[in-house]
Amino acid sequence: MSTQALSRLIPPELAGFLRRRLADLAGLAASLVGLTLAVALASHDPADPSLNTATGAPVANLAGRTGAVFADAALQGVGLAAWLLVAAPLGWAFALVARGAVSAPLVRLACLLAGLPVLAAALALVPVGATQSLPAGPGGVAGPLLIDWVLGLGSAVLGPLGRVFAALFTLGLAVLLAFVAIGLSPGEWQRAIGAAARRVAGGGRRDHGLPAPPRASA
Repeated sequence: MSTQALSRLIPPELAGFLRRRLADLAGLAASLVGLTLAVALASHDPADPSLNTATGAPVANLAGRTGAVFADAALQGVGLAAWLLVAAPLGWAFALVARGAVSAPLVRLACLLAGLPVLAAALALVPVGATQSLPAGPGGVAGPLLIDWVLGLGSAVLGPLGRVFAALFTLGLAVLLAFVAIGLSPGEWQRAIGAAARRVAGGGRRDHGLPAPPRASA
């Protein structure tokens, strides 16, 4: 049966309802992926078994052995930029539930893949060395390699000033790629930040025994 014939058999209201429910299910799946990756990264333990660590000790990562391997590989590879792998699925989940679709999904995916090393390079500019939780530093292994190449290119073209321009370009490109990858509009960012701020404020007021502020009338 052709798609046109099938669309004639299904009432438009039912078709719209099914599309919304499918979008909700896809949003739920994306949010579960994002939250699972967040748990894996947040509970990362360098002593857990990984691609370069063999141990018989119990796994401390709350996402299990798979989460331990993922967290170690991601943090070693791109450092704190790995959290973009959390933010992007959560942004897609928000878009699916709020709008019923993620606009330009291939563009979002491409920006996510490109944004990981670029964001790692930007984070490598932060003057913070390796720590126990980030043995490769905030930019992982990829970040310093990429930023050294970019700064060297800028220096070769414009001298010391070129290094400044190259660093600023890397920072701007990282922000742009992350913004596009997550897929939220400026208005949705504002609503999401406002909702998070209200939750934090409401939680603080409850902790101090204060009533929650009244909602503004529409």
